[in-house]
Amino acid sequence: MESKPITNTADLVHTDDLFARIKWLEQELNYRCTDEYSEELKALKSLARNVENITSEHTYQRSAELIRDGYLPEYRKGLDEAARGNAKFSSVDFDGVTYWLRH
Repeated sequence: MESKPITNTADLVHTDDLFARIKWLEQELNYRCTDEYSEELKALKSLARNVENITSEHTYQRSAELIRDGYLPEYRKGLDEAARGNAKFSSVDFDGVTYWLRH
């Protein structure tokens, strides 16, 4: 089943979706090579490396959220008071756009 493309225009990217999409693209490229899939895979692998570079075994959680910079204020408003005070964010680059990884 085809997964939904992930681009740097999305407000939220879940890391589970990111890694699933990378796996799907790698499998698809074994059968048919398209420039569109190749470019998306390159961008997503770079994002995955950026996420892995700022995390450690202790701070990284599967199903973490990546929040687009422009959406972060609205995202924070949606958190309850306790979560808002405890939320930790690290910036990562996604093809020229800043995203914030919530720890």
